[in-house]
Order: sequence, then C-alpha cells, then structure tokens
Amino acid sequence: MTHPATEPVPEAGPVPGDALVLTGRPLRPEARLEQTSRFADDIWVLDPAWLRADRKPMTLNFTSLPQPLAATAKHLCHALLTEDLPAGEPPLSIDSIRTYFSCLHAFLLWVHAPGRPLAELNGDDLDAYHHHVVGLRLCPSSTRRYRRAVRMLWAYRTRLPHHLTEDPVRRPVWQALARAHSSHAAENRTDRISEPVLGPLLIWAMRWVEDFSDDVLQARDERDRIDARSPAGPDPLTALDGLLADYRRRGQPLPAAPPRLGTGSKDPVPSTAFLARLLGYPEDRMKKGQARRVIAGAARELGVDTDCYLSQPARGLLNGRPWADGISYYETGKLEKLLHIACWIVIAYLSGMRDSEIKHLKRGCLILQRTPDGTVYRHRLHSLAFKGENAHGVPAAWIVTAPVARAIAVPERLQPDNQPYLFTFLPSSHHHRQSPTPGAVFDSNTTNTGITALIGWINAYCARHARPDGIPTTQGRLPHLTTRQFRRTLAWFIARRPGGTIAGALQYRHQRIQMFEGYAGTSTSGFRDEVEAEEALTRGQVLADMAADPDRPRLTGPAGAEAEARLTALAQYAVFDGKVVTDEARLRRIIARHDPHLYPGRFLTCVYNPDRALCRPAATAPDIPAMADCQPLACRNTALTPDNHRALTEHMAELTASLADGDRLAPYLRHRLTEQHTTATEAFLTRHTPETSP
Repeated sequence: MTHPATEPVPEAGPVPGDALVLTGRPLRPEARLEQTSRFADDIWVLDPAWLRADRKPMTLNFTSLPQPLAATAKHLCHALLTEDLPAGEPPLSIDSIRTYFSCLHAFLLWVHAPGRPLAELNGDDLDAYHHHVVGLRLCPSSTRRYRRAVRMLWAYRTRLPHHLTEDPVRRPVWQALARAHSSHAAENRTDRISEPVLGPLLIWAMRWVEDFSDDVLQARDERDRIDARSPAGPDPLTALDGLLADYRRRGQPLPAAPPRLGTGSKDPVPSTAFLARLLGYPEDRMKKGQARRVIAGAARELGVDTDCYLSQPARGLLNGRPWADGISYYETGKLEKLLHIACWIVIAYLSGMRDSEIKHLKRGCLILQRTPDGTVYRHRLHSLAFKGENAHGVPAAWIVTAPVARAIAVPERLQPDNQPYLFTFLPSSHHHRQSPTPGAVFDSNTTNTGITALIGWINAYCARHARPDGIPTTQGRLPHLTTRQFRRTLAWFIARRPGGTIAGALQYRHQRIQMFEGYAGTSTSGFRDEVEAEEALTRGQVLADMAADPDRPRLTGPAGAEAEARLTALAQYAVFDGKVVTDEARLRRIIARHDPHLYPGRFLTCVYNPDRALCRPAATAPDIPAMADCQPLACRNTALTPDNHRALTEHMAELTASLADGDRLAPYLRHRLTEQHTTATEAFLTRHTPETSP
C-alpha cells in the first residue's frame, strides 16, 4: 500500500545558473561572496563557509551523478545551503550538509542502477533500499543519516524538479527501525578506550611531553640552523676538506644516508646530502667528480655511521638511561609530529575537551592564578566551544591540571612565533609546504592518523628495547583510536575511579559532580551530563550485583527494609538465572525505567524518598539526593551495608583518638566531639549493626 502526497505539489521554480549557493551563510574573513561557487558549477566549494580553524576540504561534486539526478541533488543542496526549508525541517550546518550529500549520492546511484526515475519509485523500492542500508551494518547514527537523506527527497519536494511521491517514514519497516533507534538515541555509543590500552598510552604521551620534548625541540632547532646555513666559502672542495678534517680529528664516522628501498644493499653509504647541508651548498655539489672521490676516501678511512645523527645528544631519561642514542636529522620531522600528538592526548584526556575545542587553543590560552607568594593554585584554559552553539563558537574556560599546562607549553614552542593556533601543521611537514593555506589547523582525521602513528612508534620502541609496557594489540592489530573516545573514556573513569589521579583528592561523590564543569568548561558542553550518565550506570551495576548475591548480608538502618525491597524489585529486570545483565546499553535502559533510587556511599547507602529526605534536594532535581546536605544519623532514608558500618567504625576510632588527646582541644571542640561520639555515632551503630557474612 502506498501513501502518495495528499496535496498537489507545485512545480519547483528554476534556480538561475549564476545564483551564489552560499548566499546568506556567514563566510570566513578572507572570503568574498562573489568569488564563491554558483549553482551552474559542477563542483561547489563549501570551505569559505566553514568558520572553524580546523579546516577540512569540503566540496559537493555533482559530476559523478547522471542527469536528471544531478539536477535534483543540486536543487536539494541549494535549498539546504540557503535554508529554503519546508515547515518542520531544521537548518543544517555546513559539515552536516556535506555528510548528507554523501548519503544522498549513495541513494541516487542505487536508484540509477536500474535506471528508474524518482517519481516511479514505490513503497517496495523504498523498503528494498532500507534493507540495503541495514545490510551495510553501519552504526545507528550513520543508518539514520542515510535514511533521512532519502526522506529529504520527499520533504523538499516543492523545491525539487524530480522527487519521491511517497513519504518513506510511513513504511512499516522504516517506522520499526525508527522506534528501535529512538529507544536509545540518547545513549553515548562511542566506545571507550580500554584500560590496558589507555594506561600505557597516557604514560608514554606524558613521557614525550615531560621527558623527551626538550631533546626533540633542540634537535629541531639544530636541523633548522643547518638548513639555514650559507655556503662555507667560494670553493666547495676546500670547505669539504675542512669538514672532513674535523671528522678525522674527532674520530667520528661519516653520517649515513637513509637506506633506499629496492637497492638490496645493507651497507650504509655516506650522506652527501647532509654533508652538503653542513657546508651550506646544494647536494649536487657533493655528488660528482673530486668531491665524491674525497668523500668515498674518508668513508673508507673513518667508516660510516648507522644514521645521520645530529650533534645534540638525547638527555631525557627513561628508567635512568637516555631514551635515545641520538636523534637523526631525517627523523626530526617525524619526532616533532609524534610530540605534537602526544601533547594532544595529554590535553584531551586530562581536560575533557572536545577535539574542536583543542584545535582552537591559541598561544597564551593558559592563565595561571597564583597566591600572594607566587604559588600557582589554578590553571585556567581558554578556547572556543561549538557543541550546541553558533557556527562561530563561544568563549569557554576549563580548569586543568599541571600536566595539561606542560602539554600546552610544548606546542607553543613547536609552532613559529607568528602562528597563533597550537595545533596547525608544523612548518617541517609536507602538509604545511603543500597546503594552499599555510598554518591551517589539522582536522580530526589527521589527529586519528597521528595517534595511530604514535602507538606504532611506542610498540616498535618497546620491541627494540625489550620493554613490556607497549600498547596491547587485538588479534595482531594495533588499536585504532579516534578523538571522540578520549572524552568518553574520561567520563567513564571519573565515574568509576573515585580514588584515581583526576578525582583522588575529592572524598565524596557529590564533590566530584561539582568539579565536572571545571573539566568541561561550561555546563552546556554536556560533559557533566556524560559523567552523571556514567555514574548512573556504575550505580546500576553495583546495585544489580548486590541484588544477584543470595549470600549478601542484609542492609540495616532506618531504611534497610525498604532498600531490600527495592533491590528485590530491581533483580526482576537486571538479574537472569543468577547472573547480572552485562550489556551496558541494556543495563542503562533498565536503570532508566526501573531505577531503585539507591545511592551507595562510603558512610551510608541512601534509600532516597523525597518526602522524608532531610537533605532538601534542589527543585530542579527532586529525584536525586543532595549529598552535600546529607544528615545520615538523623535521616530516615539511611541504610547501612557492612562496608558502611566499617567506615563509620573507623570514623569513631578517629574521634576516640582525638578525644584521648583532649588536653589540647578547646573546651567547645571537645564537647562537640564527645557529643558526636557518644550521642550520635555510637548510638546509631549500636541500633543498626548489619548482619555478618555467612
């Protein structure tokens, strides 16, 4: 059964060929609207409307689409770019339009294969494409984009010369998948980085920043000085004789040229190119005639080194020894890029910033706040936030730690003084030399490639030096990490590692909640929500484990019986055959629907009931206890596990020790401690001693 459009569809008006497709879009400062793409062009360049510093080439190439499908795609993209939107259709950003063009391109080529016009496609055809997309086994978000691109050919039908005659989302199979996706649309489905991978990767990244960076930067400076040398004199042979005499005086072998692929020779040969650079001459002056013979004779006398090492030795230590025997002239550029990526990893993981926010860090972005005696007590990082904001971004600040501050200082030294952004292509890279916009900030794909390269270097280094702290492989392959995973993993670790390096100084869970905005800039960045979602999942796993344990000691306290009842109810949904649900997405849904509102803590387990809570929760979150105002000894929402009882007993022991030294206590303080010890804590523990384990 089909569902054709019920109202007449007016003919799409023609778009003039000279119409500027970016009309109405904000452009980069250097762009001129009259110089941008026009409707008649076969390729539309969208770069002028990409306002972020992390540039990436964005074009819409219509040449691979046959007519009239290319004309349909042009009209749709023109409507999207100029925001000529039908009712109910939201405006799209430039990068979203580029993404949907790829999805549209795939559908139109699929349609063109049997050669049928869009208007002749029926519901069965749409169902067939739906099954085709599902068969690609894409992630849910990609599947939604492919399906939505198809629906645009119906939703924008009044703007198109050729369009669908049926709304795809009315098809039952499309509706079924839409319902399945909507049930977990709010879940963060980005894979986190596993602990065996993240641990050594972060350690190595910090080694690069703190131990290796000075050596790499000094090698870079020496390389640049060599490259900038002027000729040593009018006669290259005389200058060469002087240089070789210096090698003889030091008993140093000649520098080796990089091995050439396919030559089959393993014997190193002298690097005439490097010797020429040392003398400030072009390489061809050392490759012919007398110069070549003189170099060959010196090589027979002195030998040839294993590489083309710079004079600056490596001083950074690894387990008490220099991390490298030396740094090669030809290796310096690679080491610069690895150091750059190591800085990105440290900043990303220890700050919670998104990749786009890191890429907009500028020289001087770190502000240090000091006490009157000069001690730094806060590091404040400034950048731009784009998530949920306008295309220009909004200023935002992050409170970070000292390792992040050191990772910021390194790119400030890596980049030229006239380069404001910290994560642009370095001057030594071929991207910088070949780019039409020198100094462009590299995009997330380049960062992902760099992370993979750093992991490869780490494992190769560990293999050469028989070190056990490399990055583990999966089925013989190196892990392929993406920029999005670092923020996701940080949220996971903050939620599950209350004693870790990030939140270790904070004792109570509610204090960790209050610090999230320091790692995420503004609350609109969403990081607080991400961590709280991880907190909820962690709490659900703990409670499900408790519910599944038949030998678990029962909870006591004023709300102990109610806690047991809630755990029993949770077990009906989260425990099967004595085993807890381990699938994270499924457990998230179970907790969202059947949350028992139990909040395990160090000193108590809160069985939250707002009607009798003494913590006076905020009106904006009535279903969550305000742990900062908790009154555990008086509140009827309190329950105790054996761990809670032990923590309170240890607290009593500390009070007893303080009272034993009572002569040093002020009378009022002694009175308050005694009151807390005898009247409150001791009596509370006496009334509510949990069962002992069987």
